[in-house]
Amino acid sequence: MTMRYGSWIRTALTGVGTLIIFVPLLLVVLGSLKNPAEATRLDLSLPGKWLWSNFSTVFVDGKLLNGFMNSVLVTASTVALSIFAGSLAAYFISRRHDGWVRYIYILFFAGLIAPPSMIPMIKLLKTLHISGEYIGLILFLTALYLPFTIFIMSGFVRTLPQGLDEAATIDGAGSFYTFTRIIFPLLKPSIATTTVFVAIYSWNDFLNTLYIISDSSKWTLPFSVYNFVSQYGTRWELVFADLLLVMLPILIVYLFLQRYIIEGMTAGSIKG
Repeated sequence: MTMRYGSWIRTALTGVGTLIIFVPLLLVVLGSLKNPAEATRLDLSLPGKWLWSNFSTVFVDGKLLNGFMNSVLVTASTVALSIFAGSLAAYFISRRHDGWVRYIYILFFAGLIAPPSMIPMIKLLKTLHISGEYIGLILFLTALYLPFTIFIMSGFVRTLPQGLDEAATIDGAGSFYTFTRIIFPLLKPSIATTTVFVAIYSWNDFLNTLYIISDSSKWTLPFSVYNFVSQYGTRWELVFADLLLVMLPILIVYLFLQRYIIEGMTAGSIKG
């Protein structure tokens, strides 16, 4: 009887969680196909006429192509740097057993909790003359998501037998060769996991980009929603269409890599 009640509770919680996610998404989908008057009501009613033209209007008037290219540049660079630096650090931390290495890991782990300090960061970027540039934003986002990358990858590296390193050493391979040719190809699940999470965070980043990038021509895709919001009103049907187009690329990435995500997360939790 207790198990039956537990099953009902889990089912109920799953249903509630599904509704929490599905209802807002359905509101956005339906709203993106309505006329201005219908979309303003912000309800789940069906459109009187399905206006697919809202998406073409958003794409042209919102200059989504420019924002898309900016987002691809920032996101792809952040993901690549995070995986490269994170995997190297994770390999070093996981294979070394010195006491000071453990303190380094704790320091990185603290980065998951401590919020970034924007004023010193902006001052540093200005000192380096990269404030307002893509490189400044990319380096900041990489540093911001590096602790998460190291946390996931170090747990996965620990699941790999250290005999692989020893065999490579016997064959005369150096540490960097061992990592790039033997260890790194085995990190596919953790790479997929970090790729999805870092890509989602980078793609949807708003505040950090706003602080660092002042030139509107360099703004990323989430800023395109500004084109349909003004002090005189909000074109909700276009806002909803914009949101769907913004989330579509990252959703495609997630669908392609989702089968690796659970494996990468659980490997880190078991032996991390």
